[in-house]
Amino acid sequence: MAPEDIASGLRLCRVSGWNQTEADWAMLLASGSFRAVVVDHKVVGTGGVVRYGHRLGWVAMILVDPAARGRGIGTAIMADLLARASGLASVGLDATPLGRPVYERLGFRGHGELVRLEAAPSRNRPPRPKDVRPLAGRDLEDVLKWDLEAFGADRSSVLRWAAERAPEYAWCAGEDAAIDGYCFGRYGYRAHQVGPVVARHHSVAERLLTACLAPYPDRRFFLDTPAYAGEWLSSVQRAGFVAQRPFTRMFRKGDRIPGQAELHFAILGPEFG
Repeated sequence: MAPEDIASGLRLCRVSGWNQTEADWAMLLASGSFRAVVVDHKVVGTGGVVRYGHRLGWVAMILVDPAARGRGIGTAIMADLLARASGLASVGLDATPLGRPVYERLGFRGHGELVRLEAAPSRNRPPRPKDVRPLAGRDLEDVLKWDLEAFGADRSSVLRWAAERAPEYAWCAGEDAAIDGYCFGRYGYRAHQVGPVVARHHSVAERLLTACLAPYPDRRFFLDTPAYAGEWLSSVQRAGFVAQRPFTRMFRKGDRIPGQAELHFAILGPEFG
């Protein structure tokens, strides 16, 4: 898949109701290996693996034109991608309920449930907490160092991209180098997405999320969060987020599960891991 195929990838996103933008597609192509299936000079399928060094590959953007489904296109894409990812320590993906049985047949196993939450525009959002600050300078370097362990692989290029493209969603909490949490965000076609949110406690995660939402009462937001996240999940629901659809986080059977899942209160997105 090449940059000139991005328009076709966006077309498949729109017919499937997905949230990605042209900038997302460009970053994805720059971060991994993506394939396009062409039938009669038309792209009818896409898919790829985002590579985070040698530790982790993330399967993303498995899209098939509705008119071309049932022909084995998605399965062929997955076979190609898994062959290309054979040298990676771990390979993961976030599966919809429809896709989960397909990925199980390919050797993936579930390792936690996620839920996409959506918050409509609202004039009732609380003010930004004073104990969080915009992520800049030395803070970013400290965050990237922590994220290497929290995420379990090097996604610094993607997080730098997110901070540069949507700086209003890049925040951290804590004093100097003793950072207690951080978050990023992205613009989307249907809604803006907050994530990842990484914190030592759900109260820190809640304050970071509030900082992202407070100045923008006219914006719609998505948040992809662990479905089991207890008090955190209750707090975001009180903030106006409503469950939209579930995902299952999956890894190949036998792979080491990277990172520290207990620190993650929201993911970057199912396409980035």
